[in-house]
Amino acid sequence: MEDVSKLLTLEMEQCAITIYQVAARSSDDLHDHQDFYQISIPIDGSPRMECNGEVRYVTGDQRLVLSPGYRHRHYAGEETSRMMLIFFREAFLRGVEAERLGTPPSSIEFIPWAEGASDVFRRLAEQAVLQTMSRPLSPLELQETELELARLLLTLQDGTHDNKRQDQTLLIRHPAIRRVVEYLQEYSSAQIQLDVLAEVAGLSKYHLIRLFRAQLGQTPAQYVAALRINKAIHLLQKTDLDITAISFETGFGSLGTFERVFKRQVGLCPSQYRQAWK
Repeated sequence: MEDVSKLLTLEMEQCAITIYQVAARSSDDLHDHQDFYQISIPIDGSPRMECNGEVRYVTGDQRLVLSPGYRHRHYAGEETSRMMLIFFREAFLRGVEAERLGTPPSSIEFIPWAEGASDVFRRLAEQAVLQTMSRPLSPLELQETELELARLLLTLQDGTHDNKRQDQTLLIRHPAIRRVVEYLQEYSSAQIQLDVLAEVAGLSKYHLIRLFRAQLGQTPAQYVAALRINKAIHLLQKTDLDITAISFETGFGSLGTFERVFKRQVGLCPSQYRQAWK
């Protein structure tokens, strides 16, 4: 058996999913990917992974996330190790984040080591791979899978992008829209009226929506929904509040609306997300 082998690969336009195997007491060569981000998630065995000279065991719900240029390798112990590798083109991931923020990020660099929610990546990738075994995925299905994987990575993995949504306020050129964004960030959990936002901006409702969309690439309502989802993610991760309490704490007003918006943006319902995170 070869020391390193690719058991299966799903190539998409912007991403790729590979089932990667390293033979017992072997490793791949130390290498990097200049134009790709990579997630390494263990499937079988207890592999050690190296990133920029640091070596750790990565097991269970842990993962290694590599930014472009990070030197890395995978080691197998006394048993063959099998891993899932997910690759993202750098330009694609930056584009997804720019769409989320309404402005291009200067850079995205992830904290390499992480624990929790790896099964979310694994399940989505496995689903895509299994579907291709029965029939070819349509271009739309492939694009949706790529976007969902990218959103998960940007949502679940800590890194330099974490504070970009707050920092974007400084990049908004129009002072009226900057005032509205600051107001929305402070009162995202409240019941927000367009009349109040227009008063904060000193603009008509029509011009407010037009300028807001031009500056941020989304409407005020869409921006508020994203702020609320980010707050909900934090509460699901860091507290034991039940789902209904979180829906009201974040300003959604009803459990049904919260669950629908959360699943549309994150890809999982809140209870599934909490279970995967833990």
